[in-house]
Amino acid sequence: MNNFIKAGAIAIAFLGLSFAATPISANKAKIMKRVCIPLSVAVFLNRIQVKCKKIPSKAYTEEITYYAMAIASRNSKQVDYTLQVLLTAKASNRNLQIWFGYDDYSSVPGCKEVNCRRLTGVSLR
Repeated sequence: MNNFIKAGAIAIAFLGLSFAATPISANKAKIMKRVCIPLSVAVFLNRIQVKCKKIPSKAYTEEITYYAMAIASRNSKQVDYTLQVLLTAKASNRNLQIWFGYDDYSSVPGCKEVNCRRLTGVSLR
């Protein structure tokens, strides 16, 4: 019985150390914003996305041109409102202010690391 208690204490200590080694900020996505001149808006079975024009003064826009929102993981009203803003901007030739998870592409189906990031917010400019 005494060995069982020691083994449990060692296991708890080990688990405690492993949790302490993971920084709290490691799971938070870095949210960035940018101006987006929408080139296209698309609706897929699992996501909505906007393709933005590259901006030479912003290096990351040379590679990251797609911003997408997963349909299944969001409130349907949020997806509808986001899509309305995207389509309004495209139809009226207006720019967008978009917010996106700079390090987050894997939470959106079909979003690829090389050119796409998770769209977290959008507004007309």
